[in-house]
This record gives sequence, C-alpha cells and structure tokens, in this order.
Amino acid sequence: MTFNNSVVVIGATGMIGAPVTNRLVDQGWQVTAIVRDIDKAKVKLNAGIQLIKGDLKDPDGLIEAFAGNDVVYLSLNTGPFEKDAAFKTEIDGVYNVIEAAKQTGIKRIGFLSSIIKDYQGIDWWVFDVKREACRILLDSDLPVTIFYPSNFFENFPGLQMMGSRVVLVGEQKTKSWWVGTKDYARQLTAALQQTHSEDREYPVQGHEPMNFDEAAEVFISHYSYKKLKKTRIPIGMLGIFRKFSVKIDYNYSIVYAINHYDEQFQSEKTWRDLGNPQQRLAEFTRSL
Repeated sequence: MTFNNSVVVIGATGMIGAPVTNRLVDQGWQVTAIVRDIDKAKVKLNAGIQLIKGDLKDPDGLIEAFAGNDVVYLSLNTGPFEKDAAFKTEIDGVYNVIEAAKQTGIKRIGFLSSIIKDYQGIDWWVFDVKREACRILLDSDLPVTIFYPSNFFENFPGLQMMGSRVVLVGEQKTKSWWVGTKDYARQLTAALQQTHSEDREYPVQGHEPMNFDEAAEVFISHYSYKKLKKTRIPIGMLGIFRKFSVKIDYNYSIVYAINHYDEQFQSEKTWRDLGNPQQRLAEFTRSL
C-alpha cells in the first residue's frame, strides 16, 4: 500500500481541529478541508490547504472530496442540541463518511474521540453517541485509527480564559495527563501513515498528570500577555439551572465527568508506536 500523504479533514476549524490541521500542512501533508463556511476557514487555517464547501449530510459531496486522497481524518463534535435531532454528526455523519470512503478507495479513517467516553458515573446521551461512533467505525471493514485524548493545553486559551480570568467549574477530584495539539499532530501523522490493514486505538496523553487547579496555576504563571487570576464557579450552580437549559445541562455533564473520571496513564503503546510527546504546559503557554 502506497501513500501520497494526502488527507481530507472534516472538523478542521474547531478548537482542536484547526491547530492539528495547520500542523499537518507543516509536516508535509497535502490537506483538503471540508468546511461549511469558506470565509471562516480562511481565517483559521493556513495557506496551502484546499478548502471545499461541504457537509456530512451530503454523501455525493463527500465522494467528490475524497476522490484521489489517501486518508480521512474526523475531528467531530456532538453539540448540545443534537439529542433529539434527526441527523447526528457522530453517527449518521460517520455512516456517510464510511460509505464515501469505500467508494473512493480511502486507505484509512482517523477519528478523534475522548478518553472519558466510557465514564460510568453519569448516564449521558453524548457518551452513548461517542461509544456508538467508535463501534460503527470499528465494524466498518475499513482500516480505522481512533484517538482518545486527555485534556488539551488548548483548553485554557480556548475555553477557560475569559478576559483576565481563568475560569474553573467545580473541583477536579483526580488528575488528567495534559497534552498539546503539537504532539498530537505528530502522533496523528505517524498513525495515518501506517500501511497495515489493522484497526488501531490510541490513548493520547502527555507527561504531566495535573488536576485543573494545578494546570491553571502553571498556565497563569507562564502567561505573559497579561496578568491572569483564577476564578471558580461552583458546579452546583450549573446543576440548579441544567433542567431549564439544554446548553447548561450539556456543560454540566461534561464538567462533572472530567472532574470525577479517574484517568490512568495508558499511553505506553501510543508512545512506542507514534513517538513520545515533547511539549509541556509551561512551554505551550509561553508560546502564546
């Protein structure tokens, strides 16, 4: 099996999708991004990425975009309003990708999932969707590589930082093995170039086990653009209003799971197959 290092990315403009997609170009990949908004994508993505307007709901468009490429990489997200939606991104969209991949000779599908998707402390429909997406892919008869990341460094500037404050919700009882998209992109590249026909599943974790408070202190102490302060919102406050807002209920559930999931280091095989992560949170923060 030969590769020309050509990849189609779906979800390229997201908080994690954008830096990973940009780094694929830096690592020599020929990248095509299927996006809903070309103008938005031009702002977030580097020059040299071919942008095609499309949607997971359009199987014919997927077939056209996939033709002539080696692999497809999915960086998808199930939003808070999809619970009762007729079309679910990580189920129906994944089915459409598989069918288009089979018709166009795609050699491998890469998929970004979550290390906490199997958390059993809450009964949450989003985790059901994510587990089903992985099952669909692994049953597809196509070579699949699924990644299960811990918390990304990018969560701080992308989600936690609001003005001059780093906002934490509740208190994390355990620790996460924090990792950055720079190292994840290198591991992704190594994985997508694999020429065997086997499915592979890789936890994605870094060197630093820290809870959110510890990680926030590192981020604040190394962020030089402006002075930051840590602010905490009691998770019970979200709990009070979750029955009245789909979005608040969504945020409550993901924060509760992160705060309670007992993450253990499980990336020995990932590091052996795809390389060790190099970047630390302090280095990442100084680079902003």
